Amino acid sequence: MQDRPTAQELLEAVSEFIASELLPVLGDPRLRFRTLVAGNLLQMLQRELAQEPALLRDEWQGLAALLGRVDAPPHDVIELTAGLRARNQTLCALIRAGEGPPGSLAEVTRAVRVKLEVANPRYLAGFDPV
Repeated sequence: MQDRPTAQELLEAVSEFIASELLPVLGDPRLRFRTLVAGNLLQMLQRELAQEPALLRDEWQGLAALLGRVDAPPHDVIELTAGLRARNQTLCALIRAGEGPPGSLAEVTRAVRVKLEVANPRYLAGFDPV
């Protein structure tokens, strides 16, 4: 872990290089497309790094309320991610069994929307969820 540049600053610098210096000179359509994909992935990583801790805690709270749990989220991101995976598996099993708690659709829709805002916020611009 370095003080400066931060991971966020490094991602921003590489993203800026791709957009301003590399893409304008690429003539090969296949290489241009792959470079655009790489740039989009870097932007997604920037959003994820900036928002991930808060988003994971929010997802924990949403699932806790839905599943009737009161335990606080772990501080360690790896434990938090593993706990979320387990809670999501529990919710999926309940839904498959036809026993999804009230509010399941709203919570799942909210969680997917949050994930899409990180992955591709432009996708949601014209989307009206069910």
